[in-house]
Amino acid sequence: MDYFLFGSLFYLLGGIIPLFFKDKDKSKVFVIFASIALLFLFPFSLNILLGGDKIESLFLFNLPIGTVPVRIDPLSAFFILIISLGGFFSAIYSSGYMKIYLEEYSLSSFYFFLGLLIFSMLMVVTVQNAIMFLIIWEIMSLSSYFLVLFENKKEDIRKNSNYYLIAMQIGAAFLIAAFSLISVKSNSVDFLDFKSLLNNQNKYSFLLFILFFIGFGTKAGFAPFHTWLPKAHPSAPTGISAIMSGVMTKTGIYGILRIISLMDVIDPFIAYMIFYIGLITGIIGIINAISQDDIKRFLAYSSIENVGIIGTALGLGLIGIVYEIKFVALMGLIGAILHIINHFTFKSVLFFGSGIIYSQTHTRSLNKLGGLIKFLPITSVMFLISSLAISGLPLFNGFISEFAIYLGFVKAFSFSNVFVNVGAILGLSGLAFIGSVALLGFTKLYGICFLGIQRNEFHIQPNEKNRLLLTPMLILTGMIIISGIFPYVMLILIKNILYQFLHYDFEKDFKFISDIYGSISIVLLVFLALALFIYFIRYLLLKNRKIEEFKTWDCGYQITSSRLQYTGGSFVQPFLHLVKEMVPQKIEVKKEQILFPEKASLVSYTHDFLEKFLIQPVVKFLKLSMELFAWIQSGKMQQYIIYGLIFLLFILIWIFGVS
Repeated sequence: MDYFLFGSLFYLLGGIIPLFFKDKDKSKVFVIFASIALLFLFPFSLNILLGGDKIESLFLFNLPIGTVPVRIDPLSAFFILIISLGGFFSAIYSSGYMKIYLEEYSLSSFYFFLGLLIFSMLMVVTVQNAIMFLIIWEIMSLSSYFLVLFENKKEDIRKNSNYYLIAMQIGAAFLIAAFSLISVKSNSVDFLDFKSLLNNQNKYSFLLFILFFIGFGTKAGFAPFHTWLPKAHPSAPTGISAIMSGVMTKTGIYGILRIISLMDVIDPFIAYMIFYIGLITGIIGIINAISQDDIKRFLAYSSIENVGIIGTALGLGLIGIVYEIKFVALMGLIGAILHIINHFTFKSVLFFGSGIIYSQTHTRSLNKLGGLIKFLPITSVMFLISSLAISGLPLFNGFISEFAIYLGFVKAFSFSNVFVNVGAILGLSGLAFIGSVALLGFTKLYGICFLGIQRNEFHIQPNEKNRLLLTPMLILTGMIIISGIFPYVMLILIKNILYQFLHYDFEKDFKFISDIYGSISIVLLVFLALALFIYFIRYLLLKNRKIEEFKTWDCGYQITSSRLQYTGGSFVQPFLHLVKEMVPQKIEVKKEQILFPEKASLVSYTHDFLEKFLIQPVVKFLKLSMELFAWIQSGKMQQYIIYGLIFLLFILIWIFGVS
């Protein structure tokens, strides 16, 4: 436990100590503290994960908080591993990236809130006292809010930050309601004392779980509570976007998993609810992602898609538990847990890559980018590998988690239950749809950014001289490849987490899937060896020959112009036409009203269906409702003091009345 506490404190100190240094030195100080923190946390979390131990320390606070248990089991250790790695990589990346802000913004707030965010996330996944948990949860939301607000001179940033804060407070309100109800009923604030209430399987336990799911699901990004992600992620500096998408959203997943781990018996309603909400979230995420022309908005919607995949897999695992289909339960949970760490790796690389593109070109618009492979070759390779991984293709880690989910769906057909079979059909087709659209989307993202011809003159020639930006990407890309080629290593890492959810012997099925992953490794290694052999033979054959290059055949058309290239919108226009009901699109064409206009322009906008038809009407209704009480805000101090006195009087009457 000491290792965990020391590691967490070093992240917190890493945010405080730089306040006393000059801006240009703050990043170095933070990286030193983050490195020391990682030295404590990485071996500690690995040891718990592999050993399956559960440790606990109690800390005494004044009432109403009381005794605060800090419990670390394999589930907590898994998230500690992701948070500590994410914090470390973000620190290294930011030390290179934040230089672009040196002349305009002070970095004091950035490093202070970054340290506070990482520290609070580490506490969220270990503290099991309801009141302290809610306090830390709020610290996590507020510190991330100030990080999103970093470029506070821009009006759109302020607007998006406020939207994010409101969304987080709505989620927190549901959590406060859930923890208040369960604490009053159980007469305790300790998570372990919630077990009996959560296992009652009555309307009250359903209500509690739904409140918890909405609260945690808002943070994770489940639909329809996902609309903050496409606003917050693009607004934050890139190092923060990466940690918010790859790490912070996972604290919402952790919350759902923690509540489920307290339930010995899973109700079918809960299993199907998570399954279908996950599936809908995945589909909504990817069809909105593909319509985006802003790289970071694209990646934000892609995060929603991946949260949906995690939810689908988790729901599948719970359905397996409900009907005691052991193999389905195992595959669903393996798929969900592996996809959590896989998404952390490839999404971090993609966000880091988008930051390099932005820092070198000063734009995130796909319609203004092209041909970057000539200037950013290393970035392009890592971006390509991560794009293939997130699309679920073999050789990379995205494939191994999705493979487990597909295997679970196939096995579900062997169970004679119409609800399970229908779920398997919808899950299989939904996941296949998500995978194919993701491949189309990331083909667009990579192709438009890096291939083709440069569209605009850049203010400087893009380059990769800043190695601090590339270092975390290289390490994470290595993790993507190694875990993709040797997936059974990842199975060993997560095995003890499965024991927290599966209360039966699953060794036989686990060995079966380990053997399958072992066979996949052999096939992939043979494929790689064959590819290297062919490349070597080709090299030998061409070694002493003159090699000539010719332009690709293009039907005799020889003019090369960036104006002839696909734009981000035109690349996916046929697909957007197919889903136009779900992704409403508005196209504006401007041209001179003459026979041969010299200038013309076309701009297209897409809307998030749920935001337009669900969230915005609710917000509009609330705004109108609140305007009815606008008369309260008079601007007179005396009137506000009277309000305060009336409120205090009301509280006193209520307290004495209860007594």
